[in-house]
Amino acid sequence: MPDTTVAEAAPTTLTLIRRGLMSVVMISAILLVFVTSDWLILGASCALALFLVLGWRRFGVGTWVPVLLSVGILAVAVQQGVEGAVLLEALGRMLFLSALIAVLGTLRSAASMAPEVAQAGAFLTGQPASRRYIALNTGGHLFGVLINFGGLALLLDMATRAMKSEASMQLSPELREVKLKRMSLAIVRGFGMISLWSPLGFATNAILITLPGISYVEFGPLGFAMSLVFVAVGWGYDQIERWRLGTTATARPSPPVGAWKGAVILLVHVVVLGASVFILHEVTPLSFQQGLILVVPTYALLWAAGSRRSAPISAIRQALATTVNRLPNSAGEIGVFAAAGFLSVMLLALIPVDVLRMYIADLGLGPISLALGLSLSIVFFAMLGINPIVTASVMGAIVSQLAVPGLSNTAIALAITGGWTAVIGLSPFITTIILCSGIIERPVWRIGLIWNGMYCLTILLIWFAMLTGLMLSGLI
Repeated sequence: MPDTTVAEAAPTTLTLIRRGLMSVVMISAILLVFVTSDWLILGASCALALFLVLGWRRFGVGTWVPVLLSVGILAVAVQQGVEGAVLLEALGRMLFLSALIAVLGTLRSAASMAPEVAQAGAFLTGQPASRRYIALNTGGHLFGVLINFGGLALLLDMATRAMKSEASMQLSPELREVKLKRMSLAIVRGFGMISLWSPLGFATNAILITLPGISYVEFGPLGFAMSLVFVAVGWGYDQIERWRLGTTATARPSPPVGAWKGAVILLVHVVVLGASVFILHEVTPLSFQQGLILVVPTYALLWAAGSRRSAPISAIRQALATTVNRLPNSAGEIGVFAAAGFLSVMLLALIPVDVLRMYIADLGLGPISLALGLSLSIVFFAMLGINPIVTASVMGAIVSQLAVPGLSNTAIALAITGGWTAVIGLSPFITTIILCSGIIERPVWRIGLIWNGMYCLTILLIWFAMLTGLMLSGLI
């Protein structure tokens, strides 16, 4: 934690410019909910492009690949004379996804001011061994839905600090390593399952934007039900680890008195926030994504104000300032999301879908093969450093346009969520594993491939069996 007694260095001019540019993108995306303006799309797109150019030092391999691909595709599109309406649609989708990841940062800022977040973290990490996996798995899920990567980092940090407690220090080095492994995997696995159903998650929003006409209720509830199955699978692997090494008597941990209230309040936040998005979507002409990008910052600011009732205006200002100040550090993630939105539209305009459809027919690929292949492509490219949102947005859009008999949009959506969830805790290039590695100080390949590999393979096979069964029965 930084030393608050030392004054922070004044931001540079470049930092202030980058904050301003991304703020323009966020505000423009919100304004585009209410107005239709080609000039606003073009202006905000220029601001986003300049933000990414100035923030290139934040790019990793996973950002460079889709960003450079987007630049190349743009050049090809201009050369082939792609219609301006298609370009505007691509830029609009690019703006929305970029603004979405930035807007979700307001929830993280509000959470950093809320006492119930720290209480919930202490309650979950302070559970005895018999309940620890379920508690941390649920916590990773809950914190991930509400605070995204900020929640993941918070829980992992608290778990790491718990390893320095008197009870943990009584264990042998081998048992301490196993305890750290079990706690970390419980959190990472819980976080990964938000891809199955969370209306605030990137997977859900990528699907809703990419697949025309699909509704959240066509795939979200099933994903939530399957998340309970995956909790059981993860708990089973955790118990095998526990039984294999045996147990050692240590002091029984106990969370602070009344800390459970923080966990309950956090759960209420998740329910109320999700319900608010659905209600706004149902009672207004707004789409689900439009409701989301309006509700999230509004709820976050109200949450911040409620956390400091004695000075609500000051709290709102602080939450906004924290969000804006953090924007330059998100250039890598924003670049990935921007490219995913852009490519999912532009590639459809350039790829001869009719020719591709005939080629697939010649290969004899049926709907089940294509659905499972889509899942595997997300896993495969993620292992090469391509973020799932890029693969899901591009491949999902292409497969949807093929209009293969028996391959519904629901099947495509479930194929995406299955592959995404399986690889989010596996690939050494995924932010989840990189963040975990930095906090618990273990190599990315050990956490993903060695520690979590069998779990990821198991849930992927279970998902394939479920998806195949549903498609063969004609239910989707």
